Amino acid sequence: MIKILVHLFFLMSGLFALSDVPLLQEDSGRLWDPVTGENLKLHSNTNFISKLHNGRMRQYSSYYGVFSDEKNYGLEKNSIKYYDEKRGIFLPYKETKKYTIKDFENDSVWMNNIKVKRYYKIGEKIYQSRCKKNEIDFDMFLEINELKHYLVSEDICEKLEEKYLHPLSVYLWDVKKLGLIQNKNVVVVHEDEKCPVCGMFVAKYPKWAAKLYFGEESYSFDGVKDLMKFYFNPLKWGKYPNRSKEKVTKFEVTDYYTQNAIDGFKAFYVIRSDVYGPMGNELIPFLKESDAKAFVKDHNGKRILKFEEIKETLPYELDSKER
Repeated sequence: MIKILVHLFFLMSGLFALSDVPLLQEDSGRLWDPVTGENLKLHSNTNFISKLHNGRMRQYSSYYGVFSDEKNYGLEKNSIKYYDEKRGIFLPYKETKKYTIKDFENDSVWMNNIKVKRYYKIGEKIYQSRCKKNEIDFDMFLEINELKHYLVSEDICEKLEEKYLHPLSVYLWDVKKLGLIQNKNVVVVHEDEKCPVCGMFVAKYPKWAAKLYFGEESYSFDGVKDLMKFYFNPLKWGKYPNRSKEKVTKFEVTDYYTQNAIDGFKAFYVIRSDVYGPMGNELIPFLKESDAKAFVKDHNGKRILKFEEIKETLPYELDSKER
């Protein structure tokens, strides 16, 4: 996750010079990662290469792309190499810390949230105002890097810096080509909202956002655990007159897999897993019980609870270091 955060910072800032990392892909979109679409030269310190079983060379901006290709297509044995900036060459890669399916899932969720919150909005705006809309045949492209090359080489849009080209390409690939539905059904949190329990800015943790409504007023939380502390005893956390659980009119939580806002009263909650929220052990919500069961299996969850099974003492028990 840290590497991907660094990647996105570099990409969105657009303030850094391109490196001299060699581009070894043979297709037209060789400048960009075929999985994420990120500019390879902006991420030279985390570049990787590998070969698919058909012998085709692939180059990535991070290990996320390697893992994705290995998972979806399979890679030639011993073909994974990393870029050594000091030597200026790619060397055989030996994992020092294994990148797991859990890491991949967490990074995928995080990146999807960045797309929904930022890239789709910016990309759509650029597409509507600066591109020739009827000149893109999306069936032409097998990978997002091919689409990016086409946008640049065919002058489909006005000349764009990478910090604008990337969100445009992500929007076109996900929404226009793949037909993914933009996730607009999210827990809405304003930038200045703080969790009444821990005091942290909730907007920094959108994948964990939860919200309690008392009529027209609402309170946002950076996780279900803190929300439940407030739900059972709001007066413990400040001056909240006329606030009690009986007066809650709406309860929203964020489904861990879909990142959709769902009814907290109807959700299924996994506790004591190996996935942690901003405040440590969490009640991790799911709309479907089948998703909760799959998560328990993949992430060593100890129990699935319905809302009515959550006791006032549970959030404090989750604060314990013991699993």
